[in-house]
Amino acid sequence: MVRFAPNLYHQFLELPARERFAAVAKLGFDAVEWHFPYELPKTELKSLLNGNGLTLTYGVVPADWANMNYGFGGQPGQEEQFRRAADTALDYALHVPFRALNVGHGTVPKGVERQRCVETYVKNLQYICDQAKGSDLLFVVEPVTSAVLKAPFVLSTMEQGAEVYRLVDRKNLKLVYDTYHLRMEETGALSGVLDRFWPMIGHVQFGNAPTRNEPGVGEIDFDFIIKRLEEKGHKGWIGLEYNPSKDTWSSLAWTNRYGYRIGPSQRP
Repeated sequence: MVRFAPNLYHQFLELPARERFAAVAKLGFDAVEWHFPYELPKTELKSLLNGNGLTLTYGVVPADWANMNYGFGGQPGQEEQFRRAADTALDYALHVPFRALNVGHGTVPKGVERQRCVETYVKNLQYICDQAKGSDLLFVVEPVTSAVLKAPFVLSTMEQGAEVYRLVDRKNLKLVYDTYHLRMEETGALSGVLDRFWPMIGHVQFGNAPTRNEPGVGEIDFDFIIKRLEEKGHKGWIGLEYNPSKDTWSSLAWTNRYGYRIGPSQRP
């Protein structure tokens, strides 16, 4: 059975944060993503996950997305801010624990060369990877589409991500394969991108294009991508990092063809 992990940053926003865990479990999921779970004490977060039989598959190093701060990792001159954010994330990720932690690179500051941002990012990634050496925590790098968010991100393509991956040279670092960002930024078939970078990929996320909604609302053939993942022996969860086109429950009904049983009666 294909395993999906709803994303609590994008979904179940109809409910208070603490009630989302039980709602996810009620639908038969056994894992979640949550970008910024730091609003809850780490002991309570762990209790809510364990009490509902859930794994936290993916979090993000603290940033302030609401104010256009998409991460300190690739920001020259903000190394101290990065280390403070990294230490907070590590404190949570190792305690809970998380499966994977996204280290945001952010946008290229005005007047700064992108290469300088890449060099800063590499050093910061080496720092955080080394802090978790010996643990099972995986760090992931995600190319983010600049075309849609109207900002020049440090990494926008998988090739740029692969460049950083090679330079960092740490066994606990991988890339994110996010269908939404890739479809909006890459050329060619998404399956071709998956094939080319498969040995470097450590986390998979689904979001449709062009509006970042669920499968069935947009142009991507997710059944085809799932089949390709199965052929490659993918055994992890697939994160559902998309915005529901209607309510969360309706947006998850497509998973029923993969063994889930989601219907109107399960809505609160």
